[in-house]
Amino acid sequence: MSIIKRLAFVAFVVAIPLFLIITNLRVVVNAQVLYSYGFDQYEIERVTGIERGELLSAGKQIRDYFNNEERWLDVRVRMRGEVVPLYNTTEILHMWDVKVLIRTLYNVQLIVGLYILLFIPAGLAIAPRVFPRMLLRLVAWGAAVTLGIVFVTGLLSLTGFSQTFYAFHVIAFTNDLWKLDPARDFLIAMFPEGFFFDATMVLAAATVMQGVWLLCISLSMLKALPAFFFFKVTVMQTLLAIVAAIFILRVFPGGFFFEAVMIVVVGSAVQMLAALIAWMRAPGKGVSTPAVRGGQGKRPRVASRPTPKQPIPASGRSERAESMASNALFGYYAVEAGLLVLLSLIERRRADGGAGL
Repeated sequence: MSIIKRLAFVAFVVAIPLFLIITNLRVVVNAQVLYSYGFDQYEIERVTGIERGELLSAGKQIRDYFNNEERWLDVRVRMRGEVVPLYNTTEILHMWDVKVLIRTLYNVQLIVGLYILLFIPAGLAIAPRVFPRMLLRLVAWGAAVTLGIVFVTGLLSLTGFSQTFYAFHVIAFTNDLWKLDPARDFLIAMFPEGFFFDATMVLAAATVMQGVWLLCISLSMLKALPAFFFFKVTVMQTLLAIVAAIFILRVFPGGFFFEAVMIVVVGSAVQMLAALIAWMRAPGKGVSTPAVRGGQGKRPRVASRPTPKQPIPASGRSERAESMASNALFGYYAVEAGLLVLLSLIERRRADGGAGL
């Protein structure tokens, strides 16, 4: 294999986690429901003295700033009966650094997305027969790398988010403008460290779901997953969902995250039941060839083609069971994704209605 081909394959594998993570980051940055949740969860109205409606207005102005071409952020809210600028010079300069970082990541997302789109037709044109299976292998590797990155990042965040958060700022920014004081700077008072921890967990959860989905699809199309594998995957997923639900019930007793995790838990339980049925229906061992009577010298009988009255061969039952497991897994993710999107839209409509925006 030539160096150019190897580099192209490696670039494709790396492009998958970059595209997924930045796409989810883009969604999180622009998710109005996350802002309203954070303001309520950390009692920002009480901490800052700014009314909730004005906080939501400030959040909208920040989201607009990340998506427009303005250089400086100018957030204005009503305080004590008059409209005033919310952030000081240090905060505005830091937000410009944040915008440069975010827009750079958006450009990276565009580049890797275009590479993925161009890589597939180019591969099909060069090697139409062998490329499809190679593409599935590369997608599986990309999904595995994605899960590995999220696992390491999640582990660092869970064991010491403050240190990870600090290290991120040291690496990402070339100045000390991010060292704000919540006693005098509204920016850090509105968005405390806990807010960013929650946002990181949401981003990680979405990326894990997408990585698992891509991995299962690619391996399934390569016919590398037996029905028992789907059952094991769903058992692990259900257990993780239950642990996450218990954690959220203790820390976040209500709101969007609780409802979303309940969808995941119920969906995982249903999926595990379907995968269990598929595994039980799949034969554990193939049917052995019957011994030939009379010793050597006699040709074995050729099995007749099964008629509708005859039982389905073991291989057919196995394929049907594995197909059922695959459909249960993919169908579950599709339904779960739809429900989560619907839930976020409902929460956004509630927040917009309550804020009068």
